[in-house]
Formats: sequence, C-alpha cells, structure tokens
Amino acid sequence: GVPLFHCTVQDGAKAVSVCLQGDVAYYRIGPKKGAAELLLARPVARIDMRPWNGIGRSIFEVARFDNDGHGYGVHYAIERQSAVRAVSGGVTVTRGDETLANLVCDAGSVSMADLYPLYEAKTAAGQCWNRETFGWEGC
Repeated sequence: GVPLFHCTVQDGAKAVSVCLQGDVAYYRIGPKKGAAELLLARPVARIDMRPWNGIGRSIFEVARFDNDGHGYGVHYAIERQSAVRAVSGGVTVTRGDETLANLVCDAGSVSMADLYPLYEAKTAAGQCWNRETFGWEGC
C-alpha cells in the first residue's frame, strides 16, 4: 500500500505505521520486526480524518481508527515557520472521552507523515469535508 505515517515509540521498542491500500486504511503498532500487537484495517469511509485547516504555524493532521470502544488517533505536525522543518507525531489512545495513553514518536523517528492520500480516498468514496462543521458528510 501507500505509506502515510511511520515512527518509532518507547525508545525504538515499537513502530507505529499507517498505510492505505485502495479504499482500506491500516493502522499497525508493535515491534519493529515481528508480528503486530494491534493491526486494524478499516474502510476509508469509517476513518475519522481531520485534515489540515490551511492556517497556523504547523501543518497538523489526525486519522482516528476505532476498535471495540477504543480510538487510536495517529497525528503529526510539521513546523512550517522554522529553518528546519521539524516533524513530530504520535498516537493518542482513548476510550470514550478518556485519554488512556499518549505515545509520542521518538525524536527524529517520523520517516513518513502525509495523510493527504487518505483525504483523497475519502473524497473518492463520496465524502466531503465540511469546513464549517469540521466533519465529513456525503457530497
């Protein structure tokens, strides 16, 4: 598939990845080598993706994968107004409104950060981003 996001967390012990294959997005977390601890495959229409709003000091996007009442929000930010375009990211794990964990990408480990192909896949699936409600709806 098309890689959208990748970094390591917990001092390189685990890798977090998001990729897109056709109209299915995949979230994976686990050891850098070996079987995933959690692998989620979701149709793009079921992913809550928050695209960059086009303003601010950084480009910031989030893609959330839901599973059994838990949410896994993969996010990244690219600093736009510095000489070095610093990239940061991580995963926020939630259950309802409760944050269970914030996994921060190890410094310098974000090797891919581009959720725009997911945005394009959602629009191809007949969804449109509403800038007024900050949500996806049918076109």
